[in-house]
Formats: sequence, structure tokens, C-alpha cells
Amino acid sequence: MPLNVPKTILEAAIGNGQVRRFRDFALVVLDGEGALCVPNDIWLPAASWATSRAPSGNRMRDRMNLLQRLEVLVTRRGTAVVSTTGGPLRLARLRDLMKRDGLDIGEWNFPPQAVLDQALNPTPLPTKPVQPPPPEDAA
Repeated sequence: MPLNVPKTILEAAIGNGQVRRFRDFALVVLDGEGALCVPNDIWLPAASWATSRAPSGNRMRDRMNLLQRLEVLVTRRGTAVVSTTGGPLRLARLRDLMKRDGLDIGEWNFPPQAVLDQALNPTPLPTKPVQPPPPEDAA
């Protein structure tokens, strides 16, 4: 039986999982440990970096090195390796991209919908009307 020895950090980090690329994001399934979605503009440089590096021999260390390079990501429920990270605006855009491509958003650990909607459509706080100064009595 041949032994599958990873040649790069990316191979070591993903293990027997897989990476599915959609138009604007990547869906990374970690073998037996959950899944995460990352925008392509974040995933491609991190994957390129991981492809050019030799693995350390410790799968979890290699996986953490890769995950630390991902600034914006959302995890599927039950994923314990990493938690959802990124600003509300980037996560809201990722949520909309995932909806557009047919993924069920209910399976993913997004912040509350109100927070993401507010990030996409910020409304200015109502301003208090300026009251004119009271008239001075001329005596």
C-alpha cells in the first residue's frame, strides 16, 4: 500500500479533504473536521503561499499556518478547527455570493442577519435638529 506523503503545506493542511472553487469563493472541506468558505481574493494568495512551502510533518501545525493567512472566512456548523473571522461588510458580501451560487446559508456560522444587512446598507444615525438660541429681551 503506497503511503501518501504530502509535498506541500496545502496538501498537508487539506489532507483527504477537498477544495471546490466557485466563481467568487472557495469551499474548503477539511477531512472529518468541517468546512469553511473563503473569498477567492483571500484564498488564492494563501493557497499559492501554501503550495510553495514544504510541510512541517505536523498536519495541525500546517493547517493552522494556512488558516492564519485567511483574513475572511466563514465556517460550517460543527467546525471546531477555526471560527468565523472577518469584518461584517466582507462577511455580508460572502454571504450574498454563497446565496447566489446556491449554498444553504443556514448551515454556516454567519453573524446575525441584522448585523450583515446593516454593514451592506449603513444608515446614518438620526441627527438632532439644531434649535436656534432663545431671543434676547430688549429692555
